[in-house]
Amino acid sequence: KMKSIELAIKKRDRELLAIFRRKKYSPEEMCHVVDERTIVNSAQPMPKDLKDLGYEKYVKRYEKKLETYSKLETESLSQGFLIKNAELLHDHCSGYLLLKALDFEMKGETESMVKVVKQYLIVQYVLDLAKSMGGKDPREVLLPFFKKLEDSEKMAGLKEEVASFAEKIKARAKVKLEEQAKEREGKQTFIGEDGKEYEYVELTKEERMGPGGLDPIEVLQSLPKSLQEAFEKKDTEMLQTAIASLPIEEAKYHMDRCTKSGLWNPAGGAEEGEADSEPKKPSS
Repeated sequence: KMKSIELAIKKRDRELLAIFRRKKYSPEEMCHVVDERTIVNSAQPMPKDLKDLGYEKYVKRYEKKLETYSKLETESLSQGFLIKNAELLHDHCSGYLLLKALDFEMKGETESMVKVVKQYLIVQYVLDLAKSMGGKDPREVLLPFFKKLEDSEKMAGLKEEVASFAEKIKARAKVKLEEQAKEREGKQTFIGEDGKEYEYVELTKEERMGPGGLDPIEVLQSLPKSLQEAFEKKDTEMLQTAIASLPIEEAKYHMDRCTKSGLWNPAGGAEEGEADSEPKKPSS
């Protein structure tokens, strides 16, 4: 569990570094606030542990709100939602949105990616602005920021930055897809019954051992060709034909070893006969 959490955090940090940008507009340029102040609603204090909350725990706690915010399409809706849910004015929120935008683009959903990029930039600009003003509470600059966006020039600047940053997401997504393609090269995969792709994993001899202490790969390789083909194809009818063509003692010998190695699973029970069973293909 801890290992998966650490991997998720490292993944987020890698993507943040890979897509890190040099903005055309600094926070001050987007929203120059000097004397304007917003009174923070003390009736709704921020959670005490929010500042030290780890990324994984933050996302788990606020995932529904993060998802809702990522889908908002107007500045007024975004403003209202952030006022009511100020815990989203957090670096973990911007990191979550960044990875979500990248994921959309990797799936070919560019339109959705662009929408998330805008939501990401709004949060990031508010955070950057608060930091540039001596580490103010982000809630204090939230309303002035949206007020400045009513200016057509400022709004045009935001739209320009969204378009520019979306291109960076596209470039990063392309690199990520190429990396994934290279990782798949040389790997053997198969399609499971659920329609998903799975990778064959090589097991050690100890891990492969069947219930009777025999290695299914070694047993398979020792079988007559006709039996090998039947197991490879998982064809019960072919297996029955191959067994019938062998002398009785030889057939018993091979099938006993197949059972001990786990290649053969007499699911129907001995009294119903081996013909009711299904041959297994060994994992390599």
